[in-house]
Amino acid sequence: MDTRRGGVAGIITAVLLVVAQQVSSQGADCVRSQCISIRQCPALLQLLKNPTRTNIRDLQKATCFVRDREPMVCCPSTSTTETPISPTKSLLPESCGHSSHLNRIIGGEVAPLDAYPWKAVLGYKEIGFSGTEFLCGGSVISERYVLTAAHCVDPGTLGARSLEVVRLGEWDLTTAEDCETTVGGGTFCAPPVQDFQPEEIIPHPSYNTRVRFSDDIALIRLNRPINFQESAGFVLPVCLPPADFSPRTVPSTKFAIAAGWGFTENGTSSNRIKHVNLPLVDNSKCNEIYRGTTVSEQLCAGGNAGEDSCSGDSGGPLVLSGTFGPPYQQIGVVSYGPVNCGQKGVPGIYTSVSSYRTWIEQNLKP
Repeated sequence: MDTRRGGVAGIITAVLLVVAQQVSSQGADCVRSQCISIRQCPALLQLLKNPTRTNIRDLQKATCFVRDREPMVCCPSTSTTETPISPTKSLLPESCGHSSHLNRIIGGEVAPLDAYPWKAVLGYKEIGFSGTEFLCGGSVISERYVLTAAHCVDPGTLGARSLEVVRLGEWDLTTAEDCETTVGGGTFCAPPVQDFQPEEIIPHPSYNTRVRFSDDIALIRLNRPINFQESAGFVLPVCLPPADFSPRTVPSTKFAIAAGWGFTENGTSSNRIKHVNLPLVDNSKCNEIYRGTTVSEQLCAGGNAGEDSCSGDSGGPLVLSGTFGPPYQQIGVVSYGPVNCGQKGVPGIYTSVSSYRTWIEQNLKP
């Protein structure tokens, strides 16, 4: 037998498999949602070409976990192309996607007070009016950035409205203090909401140029850093999926979760944040339903009667749990769907976050 079968990569892979069995489930320092296949990490692939003891040790340290006998690694660059996007460390947080009680929105139910610490709600003001309308959602991805849909910040869509406030830590839009009754009859209250102004708005440059709502994603840079410690766990970032994430790898028994303050089955918006489980739908099937008007950078979820995201949920996150719960990663941004939400057999369209992982990181600043 030729012991060189599979080449150097095969030998190192075997070494990493042995090491992976000896390390904790956390593996390397980065969270699993930021790990990618070693074959997609140019920097670590270079180490395979020179398997010295030091290089092997570095590869071992970079291993997060093993999937189908393939080492997943904390890549120095999260780009999946030949050239790393940046030699510097990612500005996305390593600790993310944690929720205390995340175990209509349309057909959903009111979410626990502290279930979605990454949720943002966007407030707009219209020329000639003094009030603030909360019309879109978003998600905290770092201490300075919120992720949302491009159509939520597009001047052509907003018309006379302008984005004035990004609110974090919100639950009930009608109360100054958010509180809920505990099982024992007591009262559990959240810290005051945190309001920020948009310092910079970065819509994707190709938004709406290919098909309807294509590249429907945008970043909002806040006017000051978020103080996560002062939020007492009610404001935290969500994880972003690796660039190679595919809905096809998600078991059919697993549901994604959408949450927001959008229109409910009664035709009115919800004062309190609601959430709903949504099945992921294969892109080819979804494209047939939408008569060939979707692109690969979109994903589809829903299709059960009376269960859907809806108007007012736009820009909000579609999240997926890990194998055993947190960390949660945001796989989609609410984009659009049928005019009458919650139609049987008609899923909603979400911008696939993994497709824009590189773009997101390239546009983050300290």
